[in-house]
Amino acid sequence: MCDHIRSLIEGTGWSRSDITPIAGDMSARRYARLVLDGKTAILMDSRSDIPSAKAFVCITHWLRDAGLSAPALIVDRSSTGLIILEDLGSCPVSDLIADTAQGEEVFRLCLRLLLKLRKLAPPTGLLRPTAEDLGQWTTLADHHYPGADVGALVEFRLGLVTILREALKSETSVSLRDFHADNLMWLPDRHDTARLGLLDYQDAFLTHPVYDLVSLLTDARTEVPNNLRTSCIAEYCAISGDDPTHLNTAFACFSAQRNLRILGIFARAAETGDTRHLSKQSRVYGYLTEALQHAVFDGLRDKLIGALPAPSGAAT
Repeated sequence: MCDHIRSLIEGTGWSRSDITPIAGDMSARRYARLVLDGKTAILMDSRSDIPSAKAFVCITHWLRDAGLSAPALIVDRSSTGLIILEDLGSCPVSDLIADTAQGEEVFRLCLRLLLKLRKLAPPTGLLRPTAEDLGQWTTLADHHYPGADVGALVEFRLGLVTILREALKSETSVSLRDFHADNLMWLPDRHDTARLGLLDYQDAFLTHPVYDLVSLLTDARTEVPNNLRTSCIAEYCAISGDDPTHLNTAFACFSAQRNLRILGIFARAAETGDTRHLSKQSRVYGYLTEALQHAVFDGLRDKLIGALPAPSGAAT
């Protein structure tokens, strides 16, 4: 494996590195940490999805131009799917949540970062999914979630799309899409929002500003305490000037969409032998059923709950 990576980085100045493969996300991208003469860097191998590598570079420039801590591009061969990046370290924000005081401080910093992103003019060429697109992204659950009632899911989705269409009448802004505690690296030597190192944003798109707030506060990988979620939503409203009723409705809408989609993604991965995420299904199912308690889902709530059996250990 390391010999293969070494052949990829020949001619970059890093070919003599000590190489340690590191765990990646659920995509086909692969990552390795390179160590050379006391310096470190991260290799991102996205040869199987070159458009994704090019999008990563585009969003990286946009974020860095705004003073945010996207990793510097040390070697940009994105036209071939290879990039060597600044190493943002090994302390994700998820490691800080257990410390209540520090976790609250970091999450409030995340809110400030999201509000800063919301004010930025977007880069050109970003996808702007419609309500129908967002609904379509949840269909993995129909085909892969064990025991799913496809007919009931189709009926629920029709209602969900109507609700999302109404939510999307508001302003849109850039969503980094996978804005959660494992994709945020803690950089304590930097200042203000630059203390949050950003990763995994190549799928950024334009949508309702609440989307990344939902990603942060309904995190499949890390338990975010209920009181912290509630206070973060209230603080976000206070700073942004959003109407709390409207924002909470949008939060519920996009939480239902996102978490239904994630249940389908995890179930599909398990069918191919990747069972790492099955233990997280109960948490995601809990977020989904919590979102459904909002009044906007009156008339649809029971339909979805009946369509998706709770995973083992999930509260209903």
